[in-house]
Amino acid sequence: MDRGNADKPLSHPRVWVLTNPHPGNRIQAVALAEALGWPYEVKELHFTPWSYRRSFLPFLPLTAGLDRQKSSSLQPPWPDLAIGVGRSTAPITRWIGLVSKGRTRTVQLGRGGGAVASHYDAVVTPLHCRMPPDPRRYDTIAPLNPISLQQLSQARSQWPGLLDGAPRPAVVLLVGGDASRYRLGAGDAASMALQVRQWAEESGGSVIAVTSRRTSQAATLALQSLLVAPHRVYTWQADRSANPYRALLAQADVLVVTGESESMLAEAATTTAPLYIFPVNEIRSTLISSRLREWCVSRAHASFSREIEKGKTAGPVASALAWMMRRGLLSPRRDMLMLHHALFACGRARPFGDPLQTAPQEPLRAEAPEVARWLKNMLRLE
Repeated sequence: MDRGNADKPLSHPRVWVLTNPHPGNRIQAVALAEALGWPYEVKELHFTPWSYRRSFLPFLPLTAGLDRQKSSSLQPPWPDLAIGVGRSTAPITRWIGLVSKGRTRTVQLGRGGGAVASHYDAVVTPLHCRMPPDPRRYDTIAPLNPISLQQLSQARSQWPGLLDGAPRPAVVLLVGGDASRYRLGAGDAASMALQVRQWAEESGGSVIAVTSRRTSQAATLALQSLLVAPHRVYTWQADRSANPYRALLAQADVLVVTGESESMLAEAATTTAPLYIFPVNEIRSTLISSRLREWCVSRAHASFSREIEKGKTAGPVASALAWMMRRGLLSPRRDMLMLHHALFACGRARPFGDPLQTAPQEPLRAEAPEVARWLKNMLRLE
């Protein structure tokens, strides 16, 4: 891709954040934009079903599926930097880089959009997405988020007395829900509520559960039926100002997070509260095609490791599979256990069931500022 004047440092960078309506995606891109410290404009994009057909019909224009009437305007003057996040925004990030004739540097966040690093100037993906190594790729421990200790302090002051009357330690349970390969039904939610309640009560404490937009009504009702006074349940509200989520992050003595939610795990890790990960049932495919794909992914990664460690290529099959993964023809699944073990390894989290501890912990280092420094150095954005 022709980058025009890409070697010249920028004096006053302008940033566009390209996001879809998914809150988890928006959080990541805004976190990076704020860490860069430059003025930025959020461009919320909406899509038609055609956007999901591009993977099967690659000859379609990059803007196919973009709902221009519902989306923010994308018109010149083009920004100096476009930060996209998520699979749906990825073609639009590429399109802006092309129509700006190289004036706009492009960065894509996430597993789906950032699978092919060569499409952009830089990509940022968590390690548990198992993407192929590339000099344009920055691997993070967890998804980026903008939460800081200062913001948590502000949230605490906005909701004073939130935990008044709750027996301590106050165990805040952050509840996710159904995802692509995970299910949290009513029975699962009830079992979790009983286990966490008993665990907290053994230490004289209480459980304060907070649900999310992915928590089903059936799971919410199960939590409410079992976490009665002195325990509490705060249900997710569409109005962010009505959600005490950040205040609970700030005021919790202990945090328990459902293991399928990478965003909530990342945000909980930024606090000083001890963090425990509660496992959620994963739906494991028994299809031969699924198992074959995992075998192909493992062989591709074996090729990557051989290249890095020995500077040599692997066998022809592994090399071919590595070539396919670099071009997005072979897509690995997220491995949430990799994220869990990374948080365990750095001492920031423990498996649920370990003894309850309340001593403050060192928060996970903020990764967004590190990514921002890397981008400025690599792209010469000054």
